[in-house]
Amino acid sequence: MISLNSKLRDFFVQPTSVYAKPVARRIVLGLAFFFLFMIILSTDFISDKVSFEVGQVSDRDIISPRTVAYVDLAKTKKLEAEVLASVANVYDIDVAAIAKVEDFVGAIFKTVRMVLLDKTLVSTEQKMGKMQENLIIPLSNNVVAGLIALDERSIVIAEEQAKTILRKYFQRGIRDDDLEIARKNIVIETEELGLEKNTETVVAGIVQTLLQPNFIFNARETDKRKQAAITSIEPVRETVKKGQIMVRRGDVVTAEQIHGMEEVGLSKGHISEVRIFGLAIFVLIIMSIILGYLYKFAYPIYQNDLHLVLLGLIILVTLLLGKAAHYYSDFAAPVAAGALLTAILIDERLGLLVSVVLSLFFGVIAEYNLRGVSMALIGSIIGVYSVSKIAHGYSLTRTGIWIAAVNFLVIGSTGFIEQLNNSQILAQGVLGIVNGIGTSVITIGILPYLENVFNITTPLKLLELAQPNHPLLQRLLLDAPGTYHHSVMVGNLAETAAGHIGAEPVTVRVGAYYHDIGKIKRPYFFVENQVGNENPHDKIAPSLSTLIVTSHIKDGVDLCRDYKLPQVIVDIVQQHHGTMLVSYFYKQATENEHGECIIEADFRYEGPRPQSKEAALIMLADACEAAVRSISKPNANRIEATVRKLIRERLHDGQLDECNLTLRDLNIIGDVYIRVLSSMFHKRIEYSEPVKELERRKIKNGNCNKQPTGKDDNNVVDGTNTAVGIAKNC
Repeated sequence: MISLNSKLRDFFVQPTSVYAKPVARRIVLGLAFFFLFMIILSTDFISDKVSFEVGQVSDRDIISPRTVAYVDLAKTKKLEAEVLASVANVYDIDVAAIAKVEDFVGAIFKTVRMVLLDKTLVSTEQKMGKMQENLIIPLSNNVVAGLIALDERSIVIAEEQAKTILRKYFQRGIRDDDLEIARKNIVIETEELGLEKNTETVVAGIVQTLLQPNFIFNARETDKRKQAAITSIEPVRETVKKGQIMVRRGDVVTAEQIHGMEEVGLSKGHISEVRIFGLAIFVLIIMSIILGYLYKFAYPIYQNDLHLVLLGLIILVTLLLGKAAHYYSDFAAPVAAGALLTAILIDERLGLLVSVVLSLFFGVIAEYNLRGVSMALIGSIIGVYSVSKIAHGYSLTRTGIWIAAVNFLVIGSTGFIEQLNNSQILAQGVLGIVNGIGTSVITIGILPYLENVFNITTPLKLLELAQPNHPLLQRLLLDAPGTYHHSVMVGNLAETAAGHIGAEPVTVRVGAYYHDIGKIKRPYFFVENQVGNENPHDKIAPSLSTLIVTSHIKDGVDLCRDYKLPQVIVDIVQQHHGTMLVSYFYKQATENEHGECIIEADFRYEGPRPQSKEAALIMLADACEAAVRSISKPNANRIEATVRKLIRERLHDGQLDECNLTLRDLNIIGDVYIRVLSSMFHKRIEYSEPVKELERRKIKNGNCNKQPTGKDDNNVVDGTNTAVGIAKNC
């Protein structure tokens, strides 16, 4: 594992090939994750290779793997044909037809007059023959005979009535299918005119002969109406739901069923290129949103390729888990695990964005199941809220309970919206609860591996280091108990101030526990571990004492690395004294007879100076706790003066130049340290003899329910509080 970690870090820190150069590396990694996301999200787009032909008997039940709505082309074309058949053809009335037939009527009667005036024609047969030769349209013999038998008055009446009847019909419009009915009606109308029999026959015969359809087919308008009718037709849509049986075993497969199987991707070798193309655009948009957010609002993460790889890996693993759970139930998919891992390992705000991204990707996997996506999104956001400030080791378990509760509520509420039955909602809600608990279990299981591979220190990992049973802390407690107690006090002091200036309280507390861990190697050279009055430094030169004292930094770093402590703790151990001057031994050295040859740099710590708020807090807490403990008669004024002086000295010495503390932060730190130290080292008074004697007497007589907390004569307690406490217990 260690070699894997080093190789991974070397790839991103010390590129040795063209593929490891920053730009090329990002392009390669981006393409790799893009194709991996596409593979996971598009697996359902590839058909299951179900092959049937029309008329074939199905040997099994074919179940739809997803919900798909599609256009049934066959039914749509059938509907279009029915609509087109219902659209009537458009005809326009031929207005010129009236004038034309009136000219025909005039020509007929003109011929009649010409024949009747011809004296050369004697017989009726001659006249009829002459008429037939000169008529522009053929008429029946009865009509011709009737025309020859008309006198001048009857000719005028017949011509006028024929034109009137023709004009009426042509103005009304005559269609092909109305022609026969109109000719029959003409006979009835002429009879109703009260004409002579011969005149009636002539008028009816001429009108029936000249009566023709006068509607002209308007192809352009007809096509326009048919096109409008087709446009108004809504395509026939069919919906196949997930789990629906499309073809039952023993059924004869129809063309419509084969088309449905093609639409859901079950046909042989069917791959929807359009869906793949759309998915590619969707994935690129989501990846662009993530990179844009990092570039705009989290640039340090954007610059860290290791964090980018970790982010892509988290999303990838979460999608794989969601894909596996999808085949059982969308409500069992632990999508929130990705958001939790991102929030814990990288950044809480980025965890919220990843919640949205994973929910959108899961929507593709879940076939756009809005209820499943809603549960994934809301559960992930609640999970990120819950882990944003981890305070104890059971936070992920509590987070799992929160996610389980929210999943149950979301599933229940959306189930009521869809009007599902109560038993179905309850079964899905139970899956949501299992999902929440499983999310925390998966997060706890994956977290240590990602921490080790990517060398990331999380609050949970730090909390494990803060346990008193840690081997290194056990050694500190046994070998240097004074240093252990001092470290605990420094941790309490620095942690109290951390929350006020935006530092990480857990990092500060754990860093304080280990900041003096190097004193294990030579514990009795440090005053807090000297039980008797003998001080080893009294027997050695100040320069050697300085070397021994300052070496606890290097010794501490070595111990931290031996026990594989995180780099953030190593940095605090290395930086908590900065380049401060060991003033006590420096002053001793300068007071010797060769004091003018002393170089101040030889009496300073090697550094570096604190690079973070956490290291600076521990530097100040370390100095303040030790200094206040050395005050003979501490009171509020002395404690405040000492704290302000120590902070000011380190500020003027440049020890705080490389961390991002402001003057306002230093003022807040001073206020917190003064308040905490004043409560720790407040003034006490001794018991008076009468009070102590009274206590012993009452204890002996059994008049008190609780033994007093007073100590021997060397301990001091507040007299007023003690008296009140005794009064309450008796």
